Amino acid sequence: MMRPSVWAERLLTTGHRWGRTLRRDWAGMTPAAIRTVLDTLARLNPGPASVRFEMLTVSGVRVAAVMAGDAPALGRIVLAHGGGFAFGSPRTHRAFAAHLALESGWEVWLPDYPLTPEAPFPAAVDALRRVWDAAPRQELCCVVAGDSAGGNLATALVQRLLHEGKPVPDALLLFSPWLDLARDSDSNRLNLEALSPFDRSDMETYGALYAGALPCEDPRVSPLRGSAAGFPPVFIESSEVEYLRPDAQAFVEVLKQAGVAVEERTEAFALHGWQLFPDLLPEAQRSVQAVGEFLRRLQPAAASRATVRRGKASARSSSVKVSGGAKRTA
Repeated sequence: MMRPSVWAERLLTTGHRWGRTLRRDWAGMTPAAIRTVLDTLARLNPGPASVRFEMLTVSGVRVAAVMAGDAPALGRIVLAHGGGFAFGSPRTHRAFAAHLALESGWEVWLPDYPLTPEAPFPAAVDALRRVWDAAPRQELCCVVAGDSAGGNLATALVQRLLHEGKPVPDALLLFSPWLDLARDSDSNRLNLEALSPFDRSDMETYGALYAGALPCEDPRVSPLRGSAAGFPPVFIESSEVEYLRPDAQAFVEVLKQAGVAVEERTEAFALHGWQLFPDLLPEAQRSVQAVGEFLRRLQPAAASRATVRRGKASARSSSVKVSGGAKRTA
């Protein structure tokens, strides 16, 4: 995205500032109200009509499965949506998931995980873990992904699997991840709120709501403060001007120090959450293409690891309940 004119930049900055004031101080919008607004607006951004969109129930969690036609999927992406742990849904991320499916030929699963303040830690990551455990992986490459708060959940899931000695995903995909909830995080300290729909006050509020009884510095809710040893290859993307840029930069260094293969991609001037609008924003189209290229490079190595997994694992099939009462055996 080319840097806009000074006047356009001022308009964006002013718009975000007034939006935060209206949302918090005038309208006093609750997380539930914000969810309703976002899901309603998401109907205007449904993504390509050529994809299949199916609602499943996976280990008690509602999951949207997005597929690029009838051909067998080349792999599966379990994508945790962002939204400050308090809002967002498979609907808000449908267009992004649809374009990922079309670009890669992979099936995308979007878990509809529990949100705060009704369900603080560990409800969301527990739900993601149940979906991950139920996702059939022996015949497919399988990665976990997340944007913003969803990136936190995806990273925390990998750390939990490693801590328990369980197999990890073939890769981790992170889009502007929120990885450090602490008040003194680099992202909060710099407070680059001009071109983001949130500021430090929002981050402190929603971070504390998610952490619940835990301190925000706890690595279980701030995975940047945990270990990256043993991580699979990581694709991580951020914008130079967005609020969470410091989180992404810091995690890249943590990964490198741990000897993890990491591919970092940066947009010079993109608003937080740009990936959700591939039908509207060229920078979102570039993101989708970059993920597709990463997955195509990943597949040969991941297929080799999957062969080893199949040799070690006992044969099993995963029964996934499809909305409406039928069952799909994946």
